[in-house]
Amino acid sequence: MNGQTVIFPWDEPMDIEAAALIDEGAIPKDLPEENKEEEYKQAQQLAAEILHLEAILKAKKEELKQYVEQNGKVVVGDTQFDFVPSYSWEGNWEALARHIREKGLNPFDFFKLGSTEATKLMKKTGWDEEQMKEHGVFRVMSGKQFRSSKVK
Repeated sequence: MNGQTVIFPWDEPMDIEAAALIDEGAIPKDLPEENKEEEYKQAQQLAAEILHLEAILKAKKEELKQYVEQNGKVVVGDTQFDFVPSYSWEGNWEALARHIREKGLNPFDFFKLGSTEATKLMKKTGWDEEQMKEHGVFRVMSGKQFRSSKVK
């Protein structure tokens, strides 16, 4: 693509310690105290390797995305890379709520305030999380995701 050589993540150099972690499998959870510092360093190396691979993946996806934009979908085995439409619902929410009530259902079982909408509401109203609580709405943890994030 664009006359560039394609380099796969597995072609990228991986330091020996990170490779050893992958070969060994998961890092044990219950470690003797003297091993915890070394295991933490190994976990840091593993995390660095993951960040490295994710950066390569992101660049490769962007390169493929540009190709698909110009040339159309790419098929590999039973998988295709292409642009697919995404949909959301818009309309008269008050009318929909009325029709839901007519069916004997509670519209609030279907209308949820997601994180994006709550942030937008707080920005537009100037409310903070405490004021949202005063109005009967509060944030709850709905699950956990394993992911990387910036250190605060």
